[in-house]
Amino acid sequence: MRYSYARAVIKLLTWRSTGATREIRRLLRHCESRFAEWRLPASSTIATVTQELSRRRGRPLHLIPLALGADQPSGLSLTLSTMDVIVYEAETSRTHQEHIIAHELAHIMCGHTGINSIDENVARLIFPNLDPGLVRDMLNRAGYGDEHELEAEIMASVILRRMNARPERTGPVPPAEVQDVLDRLEKSFSSDGDGS
Repeated sequence: MRYSYARAVIKLLTWRSTGATREIRRLLRHCESRFAEWRLPASSTIATVTQELSRRRGRPLHLIPLALGADQPSGLSLTLSTMDVIVYEAETSRTHQEHIIAHELAHIMCGHTGINSIDENVARLIFPNLDPGLVRDMLNRAGYGDEHELEAEIMASVILRRMNARPERTGPVPPAEVQDVLDRLEKSFSSDGDGS
C-alpha cells in the first residue's frame, strides 16, 4: 500500500482504548526527548536534519527523488554497507516530500530495519546497473511492522514540528489580556492542547 505509515497511524488512532492513547503519548514523549538531544536550532531544515544524521552515523546519507508511481510506497530508506539512501516521491508537493523524507529519516534514527515492497520498475530506477529481480529480492527481505511505522510517523511529526517552530518572540510585550488570549490560542492549537 502506498501510505503504510499513514495506515498504521490511522489504525492506532481509531482505537478508542486508553492503552492506545497512552502508548502514543509515551512514544511522543520518547521521540521528543530523543530529538531534543540533537540540540538543532528551531530553524532547521530537512537538509540540516539529514546532514546531522549523516554526521552522527559517520556515513553519507543520500536523498534521491524518483517518480515512484501511485502503486508504490511514497518513500523508502536503504541501509547499505557504506551509506544510507532515502528514495522519495519526486512528483508531489514540497511539503509532502519533506514529510516523506522526515518519516524515512525517522526509521533510520530509530534503528528500524526492513523496507516496503518495491517492484521491478522502481528497482531499475534505483539501481539501473543491477538485475531488478535481484534488487527487489534483496530489498524485500523484511517490512516494517505497525509499531515501527507508528514510531517513525511520530518522530517525523516531531522533526517537522521543530522545523516549523516559530522563533522566540522579541520586541514589545503585549498587554496581559492580549497575552492571555494568545497563550490560550497557542495551547488550543498545540499537540498537547488537552493539557496532557
